[in-house]
Amino acid sequence: MTSNTYRFALLGHPVSQSLSPRMHTASFCSLGIQAQYELIDVLPEALAERLERCRADGFTGVNVTYPHKLAIVALMTRVDPIAQLAGAVNTVRFDADGPSGFNTDITGFLASLNEDCGITPEGKRVLVFGCGGAGRAVALGCAQSGAAEIALADCDTGKALQLAQELSRVPSSRANVRVAADGCAASREAGLVVHCTPAGLRAADVSPLPPEAFRPGQVLYDVVYAQSVTPTMRVAREAGAKTANGLGMLLHQGAHAFNLWTGLDADIEAMRKSLTQRHEDHNG
Repeated sequence: MTSNTYRFALLGHPVSQSLSPRMHTASFCSLGIQAQYELIDVLPEALAERLERCRADGFTGVNVTYPHKLAIVALMTRVDPIAQLAGAVNTVRFDADGPSGFNTDITGFLASLNEDCGITPEGKRVLVFGCGGAGRAVALGCAQSGAAEIALADCDTGKALQLAQELSRVPSSRANVRVAADGCAASREAGLVVHCTPAGLRAADVSPLPPEAFRPGQVLYDVVYAQSVTPTMRVAREAGAKTANGLGMLLHQGAHAFNLWTGLDADIEAMRKSLTQRHEDHNG
């Protein structure tokens, strides 16, 4: 590899809170790789133009976050089968014939759920609260991992209905999939609640689920990691539920993305250390 071989970025809106540059830079330094990772705030109407500019500027690949994971699928030359199933792309690799789209959120979520909560979705009643890009990946991961029931809730009921139809066609799934009319009630009934909305990205955000949505014996996994204890985690903890934020999902999806971009294994422990230190500094 030659100097300055790699250039990466995260496309999203907003992106200023992201820890992806810190995480990937730690791995680059550990492996002796010359690379840079940028944050690029992109409005939805500018996504296609900015993606093309990244390709023209020699980027190796980009990550994609809220709110672009669904829209960017149509801009791909090729979409990996897992990303096709999820209907969402969070990792793009610029190949010779155009951009290829992947979804590393699924493996990232499942690895983190097992590592941070000591569980898998197998046999569980799951509520996926928020059916955007992250929610779609989480729901698919749960369906493929043997969840008994998957309830879907979203402020846009049409989005939840569409995802329910797509999950019903996942060959390996035996889950009973339904759209929850009452997210609070569905949350209380579930053994695993996965919060997949942007609530918690900003300091002033509040939990979209009330205290009565939780109970002892549950696990709440919040894909948001901007705060060590997100607003939804705080509410769930007060009700006696076990909680985890999305830092582990960020870690594992990032390591997978790095492998897709470079063919190399990321230094996951260097990445983990950088993320842990950042949260300790931020919340100390």
